[in-house]
Amino acid sequence: MPEFAYFGGIDFSGAKEPLSNLWAAVGREREGKLEIVSLCPLPFREDLRAHVAGGWRRHVEAGDEDAILWGADFPFGIPAAAAERICGERKPAWAAVAAWVADRPPEEVWKGFPDLQKSLRRTDTGGALSPFDMRLYKQTLEGIRFLHELRDEAEVSIRPQAERGGAATTVIEVYPSGAAKELGIRGGRVPSRPGEVRARPAALKPFLTFAHPSMEACACTLEDARDACIACLVAFLCRADLEQPHRLGRVPPELLALEGWIYRPPASL
Repeated sequence: MPEFAYFGGIDFSGAKEPLSNLWAAVGREREGKLEIVSLCPLPFREDLRAHVAGGWRRHVEAGDEDAILWGADFPFGIPAAAAERICGERKPAWAAVAAWVADRPPEEVWKGFPDLQKSLRRTDTGGALSPFDMRLYKQTLEGIRFLHELRDEAEVSIRPQAERGGAATTVIEVYPSGAAKELGIRGGRVPSRPGEVRARPAALKPFLTFAHPSMEACACTLEDARDACIACLVAFLCRADLEQPHRLGRVPPELLALEGWIYRPPASL
């Protein structure tokens, strides 16, 4: 397992580009907590791909060898029943499914599985939607395309579906809104009354700090920026628990390799 010097958080979007709701946070450990040192919006998913592949390093003056663990807020996989249909007579494999999805528009894929639009993966608990839910499918399918293209662009390990030893970049699936509830972080969405923005930092202070007040202001004012920070926090909390899905043993290994796993703060398990 690499020694992570940095941690990243992605609040993803499958909406029409250019985007105003796609954010990425980068942090590092400082005095036992996570310190957010970079927080930025990205207008296109291609920009995010370049950022995750290495562009983030110039934001924080990181070295080429510094390893980073990213938490990303979208389903990394689809239900096994859909994967089996895609692969046909071949043994279902995540990489083959990702390549198939990446080659098609999201709506075409979604319409191909009308009977699975409410089907959950084994890891979809605690309020998580089906990856094919009408409200989520574009994010799911654009996210899987993003991962497929990221693997072509950089040496990246995607856990638990496509692990790669020695990769400086590791990506795991996280669920920021669920994690916020589990950690007791109050104050969702956006401020609802004047003055609230000044009180909201107190909810985040037990878990993370910010290198500059402007980043704290973004995280306490903009829902997507906040979710990127919480995704980063979950990655930080899971840094020594990447074997979480295998440790818990709730999902068979072959299903983990196909459908994936939503990483949760270890203290909440």
